[in-house]
Parts: sequence; C-alpha cells; structure tokens
Amino acid sequence: MGEVVEGTRQASDEASLVAWLRAQGLFPISVSKTVGGETASAGEGSLSKTLLAWKSRLELISTVATKDKAIFVRQLATMVGSGMTLSSSLDILKDQTSNRRLAASIGQVKKLLDGGWSLSAAMKTRKEFPPLMVAMVQAGEEGGLLDTTLSRLALFLEKQEALRRKITSAVTYPSVVLFFAVLVLYILVTFIVPKFEAVFYQMGGELPGLTRVVFALSSFMKQRWYVFAGVVFLLFFFLFLLNRFPKTRPYVDRMKLRLPITGDILQKAIMARSMRTLASLVQAGVPILSGLTMTAEVADNTRVASAFLNIREAARKGAPLGETAKKEKIFPLMVAHMITVGEQTGHLEEMLNNIADWFEMELDEKVSKLTSVLEPVLILFVGGIVAIVALSIFLPIIGAIQTML
Repeated sequence: MGEVVEGTRQASDEASLVAWLRAQGLFPISVSKTVGGETASAGEGSLSKTLLAWKSRLELISTVATKDKAIFVRQLATMVGSGMTLSSSLDILKDQTSNRRLAASIGQVKKLLDGGWSLSAAMKTRKEFPPLMVAMVQAGEEGGLLDTTLSRLALFLEKQEALRRKITSAVTYPSVVLFFAVLVLYILVTFIVPKFEAVFYQMGGELPGLTRVVFALSSFMKQRWYVFAGVVFLLFFFLFLLNRFPKTRPYVDRMKLRLPITGDILQKAIMARSMRTLASLVQAGVPILSGLTMTAEVADNTRVASAFLNIREAARKGAPLGETAKKEKIFPLMVAHMITVGEQTGHLEEMLNNIADWFEMELDEKVSKLTSVLEPVLILFVGGIVAIVALSIFLPIIGAIQTML
C-alpha cells in the first residue's frame, strides 16, 4: 500500500504540477487550485474562482484548430513509432496539449481505450475528430501500420493548415486596406467635412456640384449612419442565409466559382484540398468509395461535392475514375488524364498528390500576382477617395479667391 501525501505547491497550471509530481515518483490522485494562499480573503478567492471557472468553460467550448490537431497527431505518431503504448502516449499528450477542448477529448479517448475500445472507435465518439481522421486511423489499425498512418495523417493536416494560411494571406491584405479606407472616409465625412460646411454656408454663394454631393453624403452619414450600417448588415445576413439553405446554396456555390478574381483562387484551393484528401485516404488504405464520399464532404462546395459523388456512383458500377472525371467540367482535362494514368500504373495516390501539389503551386502564383496587382490598385482607390473629398473642399476656396481677385 502506498502512502497518501497531501500538500501545496506553486505552479503555472495543473499540467505542469502533474508533471512535477510524476517526476518526483508520485501518482496524483486529485489536484485542486487555491487562489492567493491562506491570506486571500473569501471575496477575492470567490471572484478568482468564478473567473477561472468561466475561463475554463470558454476554453472547453472553443474550436480546435487544424494546427492543434496536426501537432497532436504528429506527437502521437512519434510516440507510437518509438514503442510507447497508446494509453501512455495519450496520457502524456492529454497533459501537455494547450487546447483545453482537445485535451479533454484526448482524456475521454484514453478512458475508452483503457476500457477495451479501439483508437478509431474511441475517436469516433468525439466531434473534435472528423470522420476523415477516424477513417484513416481505422485503416491503419486494420493494416497493422498505425504509426505510419498517423504520420501520413499528420502530414495531411499540416498541408491543410499550410493551404489555409495561403488563403488567409490572400485576403488579409486587401481586407485591411479596405477597412482603413472606409475608416478614413468615415472620419473625413463625419468630422472634417462638417466644419468646412459651416464656414462655406456662412460665406454664402453657390457651391460647386461636387461639394454639394460630398456635403449631402456627410450629413446623411452623420445623421443616419445606422441606415448604411443596416443595409450592409442585411446584405451579409441575406448572403449568409442563401449559403445556408440547401435549395439556394448550390446557386451560391456556383456563383462563388464564377467570380472574376476570387473565383479562380477559390476553385484552386478547393481542388488542392480535395485531391490531397483523397490521396491521403487512398494511401492509408481507405476503400475508394468511402474515400470519395469523405472527399465530397470536405470539399465545402456543392458543385465540387456533386462531381465527386458522381465519380463515386460511376466507380461503384465499375467505371474508371479518370473517364468519369473527364465528363465533369469542374475538373481540368489534365486532372482527368493524370487520374487515368494513376489508375493504369497502380499509383493513384501518387498522382493525386501530384495534382494537389500542382494546384497549390498554381494557387501560390495566383496569390502572388493578385497581391502585386492589388497593392497599387488599393493605393489608388484610397488616394482617389481622399482626393475627391479634398477637391470638394478646395473648389469653393478657389472660387472665393477668384471672386475676390
């Protein structure tokens, strides 16, 4: 029988305290927090405990980013590959994972694993692990290559995170510039222009047409700004609803792919993500029909998802993937040809990875070109707005000076 030891120790969080206890050869039964030591007042302790409780709740309902999942799977693959048991690996990862929601899920998976469940079956009970991850883990378990499959899954998640960062970088710069352009315009129209308006009306005389338009816009924005904000909100809310309803979403998804500039970027991003997903599933040993279904689910576009489901139905009847892909206009002819070559040579997963690499390379070039073109265009746009406002103010001044002369 071991001796029960109680005590207190200062630590940054529970995970670091548990790690220290285990380093001392102790097995923690329970760990609780104390706030401010014995000298803390009851009111301060109660308030701090309440804040900590709310913080813990918010962390538990927060989302689990792809980056966190990739780190977890990569560490798990390393530990399993080094010979550690799954239970021990999950126990360690549960304590050192920074995302509280993911850590709680890992803890639940470990409990089920200790109860005799397989890793894939335990992961299936948690929403934090999507069906794609569960399917790849299950294929690795059935094939006896769990560590290899986990490494492939980690690589897949890392590439998905890299693709997400590329898309984010493509929209961040123009979004920030447009935000500051609108902010500058609002400040000029609502604070600067009204001061000149009062002076010009005291001077008398007829104002130029551009000045009258700017003054009218200034008065509207200052007195009825909520109308403009309401219109913008209703527009975004309407687009949100169209994107949510099953009957209208296909039309919205088609419109997204046909947009002049962003449509091509969106299509390349969807294709890269979809092909990488299908390649990872095939490489892990997931049946092709199940892989096509999961790929359609992660496409996040009904047009592309419909194409993959059509390929699935044709494959179920014995038709080659490449031949069906040629009939789907959403896929470039080169993609269908490479899929056909992959099927004929028995290296489908390699060809799918090559297709994903090609789309990612095209996406990089598209984003680079778009950024280089948008930079001067946005500068001219912001400068044009400021120039119009400045011209509307200087025109009456120039007119008054000419009248005096």
